[in-house]
Amino acid sequence: MIRLGAAVATVAAVLTLGACGTTYIDATKTVPPSDVTTTTLPPVAADTPLPTLLGDIETLMLHLDEQIVDGDNVPQTMSRLDQLWTLAEKQIRERNPDDVFPFQQAIDLAHSGAERERPADASKGYKVLIAAIAAHPTG
Repeated sequence: MIRLGAAVATVAAVLTLGACGTTYIDATKTVPPSDVTTTTLPPVAADTPLPTLLGDIETLMLHLDEQIVDGDNVPQTMSRLDQLWTLAEKQIRERNPDDVFPFQQAIDLAHSGAERERPADASKGYKVLIAAIAAHPTG
């Protein structure tokens, strides 16, 4: 009876661990863009209101997962995201430093997705951001 239990536990462990894997993006399966254009965005004004900053961050993160899959302007998106987050973080921290954590978690997931080519991380970051914005006081 003990051997049967051990065998069942071993099979369960193998099946469970087998489901955990690394996500890879096969660059040969995507079509490279034919005309790559880069746009220099103006700097973000230091006095931009927090709701505007968070809205812009949300817009950037909305399709970041798709950009990662397509390899489309990810560095530019991340650069702009960092610019916006620098200003937003300062304003959030001034109100209540404890409120920074969920936003930082979302930004970290976006970076993880972009740097490791893991669109699921970027997608999760977007969901965390939406929840953080919904829970954050606007006034």
